[in-house]
Amino acid sequence: KRNEKAQALSEQIQQNLQQLGIPEAVFEVRLIPQAELTPAGAETIEFLFTAHRQLTPMPLARVASGGEMARVMLSLKAIMAHSLTLPTIIFDEIDTGVSGSVAAQMGNMLQRMATDLQILNITHLPQIASRGEHHFLVYKEQTHAGETVSNIRLLTDEERVVELAKLLSGEQVTALALENARELLRNAQYEAKCQKKQ
Repeated sequence: KRNEKAQALSEQIQQNLQQLGIPEAVFEVRLIPQAELTPAGAETIEFLFTAHRQLTPMPLARVASGGEMARVMLSLKAIMAHSLTLPTIIFDEIDTGVSGSVAAQMGNMLQRMATDLQILNITHLPQIASRGEHHFLVYKEQTHAGETVSNIRLLTDEERVVELAKLLSGEQVTALALENARELLRNAQYEAKCQKKQ
């Protein structure tokens, strides 16, 4: 059963990685037999990876860049979320080392996952942040006693646009950044509706 599942998991992750901008990715789950039976089974498990088919897959932790590791982890968590029927998953900057169209694909994958479970995602990428159904701002304040405390608050629709625009253009929010933020939100809402219909 482990051999069957290892093969299926390898194929699923490779498919996800292709969607996430690594078209030649090879991912293998290797089962290494052990001399003695342990509570974890009769073998240890190793993940092997290469971003280029012509290279031999090596241990994931040794060869994956930060961006590649983020995409592998998102793929694994997306598969686990459906297998384990988890109620909530928290991602803390799962998008490290990615940008552009890959970030947009990660946003799509997170949005699809959110149709089956609750996703809490901490991100600084507008392509991913725009996919959220609700947005919260985390910020720090200084108390009268001089202590720094972290706060969080739910954003209104217009505040969502402004915060996305800040991710696009920095603290100096321009009219173009605001319009771009609105377009990102409109596109994300449209795709969310399409996914709910499927």
